[in-house]
Amino acid sequence: MTQRTENLLGVLALLVTDEMNAQPTEPALAGSTARAMLNAIGQYPDSSIEVLREAVDLSHPAAVRAVAGLVEAALVEKKTGADKRSVALALTASGKREVKRLQSARDRILQRIVGQLDEREREVFENLLIKILWHETRDPAHAMQLCRLCDDGPCLKAGCPVECREQGLPMPAQSCR
Repeated sequence: MTQRTENLLGVLALLVTDEMNAQPTEPALAGSTARAMLNAIGQYPDSSIEVLREAVDLSHPAAVRAVAGLVEAALVEKKTGADKRSVALALTASGKREVKRLQSARDRILQRIVGQLDEREREVFENLLIKILWHETRDPAHAMQLCRLCDDGPCLKAGCPVECREQGLPMPAQSCR
């Protein structure tokens, strides 16, 4: 039987997901998959569809369709890949603005939610998240999927638990506050 803690975590996960998906955006980004793909292209510029497909856990045909929609919306451009047969994907200027806008909206939502905590509670919460994420990261593809919407700057500077686990490194130090 589900315990209260698990229920509360599930509710919080839905709250964050619903809030992020409720952000108004242009039609090409109406679904969370397209948003995740756009962000992944920003995180991994000039990557192939295959690399990005792994980052958002899509089949190859679904990833091709998602990219086609982003190209049609002028958010992404296709360039010649490393071996001339592959395609490298990059954000257009409009795509970069949209990623920045989506990340800002995500930041506001997360800051609002975590802003309910005082400094000590934030530190405890962060330490619990580090532990949970380090233990739950399965492999490099899963790490990319978990961080597909991240602003990786703060985590990389402090030691991302997902990246540490993926690279076989020990759990990063507790909160750096």
